[in-house]
Amino acid sequence: MTESLEELEKEKEELQKRANELRKKRDDLHLKSKQLAEERDELNAKIRALRNKIREYKKRRDELNQRVKAAKEKRSQLNKALARAKKKLKEMEKQRSTVLGINLSKLKKELKRLEHEQMTQPMSPQKEKELIERISQLHAKIKEHEKKLNQDIKLKRAFEEVEIAREKA
Repeated sequence: MTESLEELEKEKEELQKRANELRKKRDDLHLKSKQLAEERDELNAKIRALRNKIREYKKRRDELNQRVKAAKEKRSQLNKALARAKKKLKEMEKQRSTVLGINLSKLKKELKRLEHEQMTQPMSPQKEKELIERISQLHAKIKEHEKKLNQDIKLKRAFEEVEIAREKA
């Protein structure tokens, strides 16, 4: 019976030792679980903060997109106003040119063509002299015609409107 008592004592010690090991393991796992929970909570807090930042950035982006859209609409309106003012000015110049009997835009086109011809085409000195004379005459005609047009108050006002519209656009 002593043997069995010794065996029981030994078994008790082993069980006690095993229980202590399991308690230690339980405590270690509990500690690890706490650490992981804290880490999880920290990560969740970071995620919440990042989501809030994302919301703020999206809101800011949307506001900026609205401002860009409004600016584009305004620019479009200003460009349309500029186009209308240019068209009005061109029509007035055309009317005044017709009244004066001279088509200014045709004169300017002819001048450009002759200047281009002078620069790019080989020609005799005589022909070049005639061409230069014709170019000078056209310059003088255009200058005289523009001077007459500049004296027209309505035309001057239309030109100023174009300049104002151009500055705004």
